[in-house]
Amino acid sequence: MCGINGIFGFSGVAIDRAAEQIAAMNNRLSHRGPDDRGYWKDDSGKVFLGHLRLAIIDLSPSGHQPMISRKGTSIVFNGEIYNYKEIKEEFFRNEELNSNSDTEILLLLYEKLGEKCLDYLKGMFAFAIWDPSKEELFLARDRAGKKPIYYSCENGVFAFSSEIKGLMGLPFVKRELDEEALYHFLTYNLLPPPMTMFKGIRKFHPAYKMVVNKSGIHSYNPYWEVNYTDQTNISEEDLAQRVKEEFQKAVNYRMVSDVPVGAFLSGGVDSSAVVAGMSKISSYPVKTYSVGFEGQPDYDELKYAALVAKKYNTDHYEKIISQNDIRDFLPRIIDIFDEPLADATCIPIYFISQKARENGTIVVLTGDGSDELFAGYRNWQKFIRTHPTFELYTSIPRIIKRAVAGGYELFKPTSPFTDILYRAANDQDYFWGGARSFKESRKRIVLSDSFNRHTADLNSYTVINEFKQQFLELKKKNPQLRFIDWMCYLGFKFNIPNFYLYRMDKLGMANSIEIRTPFLDTDFVSFALSVPGSLKVKNGEPKYIFKKAMEQELGSELLYRKKRGFNVPLREWAGDVLIDYVDQHLVTFCKDHPQFSYDGLSEQLKRLKAGDQQVTNPLWTLYFLMNWFTKWLP
Repeated sequence: MCGINGIFGFSGVAIDRAAEQIAAMNNRLSHRGPDDRGYWKDDSGKVFLGHLRLAIIDLSPSGHQPMISRKGTSIVFNGEIYNYKEIKEEFFRNEELNSNSDTEILLLLYEKLGEKCLDYLKGMFAFAIWDPSKEELFLARDRAGKKPIYYSCENGVFAFSSEIKGLMGLPFVKRELDEEALYHFLTYNLLPPPMTMFKGIRKFHPAYKMVVNKSGIHSYNPYWEVNYTDQTNISEEDLAQRVKEEFQKAVNYRMVSDVPVGAFLSGGVDSSAVVAGMSKISSYPVKTYSVGFEGQPDYDELKYAALVAKKYNTDHYEKIISQNDIRDFLPRIIDIFDEPLADATCIPIYFISQKARENGTIVVLTGDGSDELFAGYRNWQKFIRTHPTFELYTSIPRIIKRAVAGGYELFKPTSPFTDILYRAANDQDYFWGGARSFKESRKRIVLSDSFNRHTADLNSYTVINEFKQQFLELKKKNPQLRFIDWMCYLGFKFNIPNFYLYRMDKLGMANSIEIRTPFLDTDFVSFALSVPGSLKVKNGEPKYIFKKAMEQELGSELLYRKKRGFNVPLREWAGDVLIDYVDQHLVTFCKDHPQFSYDGLSEQLKRLKAGDQQVTNPLWTLYFLMNWFTKWLP
């Protein structure tokens, strides 16, 4: 895992001080690659590539990047190709290579197959290849969206980086707020591609490729989609066995490394399954890492993690976070997230990542992704149960639905049911992927009148509708798909890359560690999403088929206990800090950033002071945004 940067003056205009600019981009991303850094430019002075290296495969200098082939093709690559040895055996068995790295295999595979090289790659990656024969820059992002690419294309110059901060400081990149992005962020607490919070900076979709030539961005297209198969006629026993086998394959691939591989162990089903799979093939005790909160038993699952660690004889470490740890870390979180993500769970993930690095663990596996693939969230069940009723309600004439929604909002404006009625009245989908921040029906209250007037046509359902149309196309070929399959598809396509994977990339790289996610092996993804919904949730048990598959490995006590989730005692330990900060800075913030309404935000603050728990998450979002705007959009 590394950091990549690049500048391409596609218009032929000379780029002023480009070498200095690439060096500055590398410096801003130094946390992503403490082991090595590199710089390259082509003979014409149009293309400049930079790289930061975190050495995982082939630790020798032969793995240095930017890497140049004998033909003069150049690459900067972030991530890992897990099946690079298989590709080497198939295509380059008799060739003399310069290294034992997956980077060289990727570079040679591109020279052999061109863009079709993507069909053979199994891993997580973001890369850029300069092809001198075509005078083109070819970029691609992995299928699940584990590795990011941000880019800007202005005034004849294309620039890209692994992080937004890599692009900051370039003279042709402006820090200008994208107001549509802000509007959607207030609903979802994430931003889907291609949006960022900056007008002139875009980001790659997962599973997309791009060609930039002398005319600018020549093409930008998807190269992969979920491959559904009909599994309705497979028995429960056979399907559980297949889940177990396919998951073990995904774990095996993610053990490919020239440095030791460890795991984050929460004590829940998913991370425990990962540790079980790792222990089967590891030649050494797996290092596992767990986190707890000092004096907060309601948030503590360390005992379950310890049971799994003992069962599999892991080399186990615990990080106990104190109230002072959280208070000290709060101001620093903004430096990490140049694209906003107001998620308090970032706090324990940061500290556990730090603990791993301190103990020499550079590669870590996690259990992220299982809940989206197998419908593991208990609150999803209310959507599954009530969706037929919602569908019947939508058949009522729109004028009646709107009258009902408007009347209900007058009496219970903060009720979740208000938003459900609002969606039905506007012919929108029932499920929005667990939108985390301000409800759509209440969001306009915290925005200023002027902002609301010139964004009156915006509605955050447009974000969800794009994914819904993709799903409906897939459903034409797979008529067995149901509402629960839509929920899982949206979870994989929307929440996983833009929330969970973005969060892990940022927090892992902030501590110079690589985080891998076996559940998001894309062969496993297509298989898991194809499992019938009746076996994802059965008899009220979420993630049923995966738990069934893991019964022999983990036992009933761990598999079927109540899911607690990775929560943080934010209100107990830092509630007063958040309230005091917002209280002291709200007037100035609203003056400096007229998109927000002082009266609307004051109302949220008053409700929290009065003990209204429903506004704890919006308050955290507000605290984060106030700090984020000050740092990144002063």
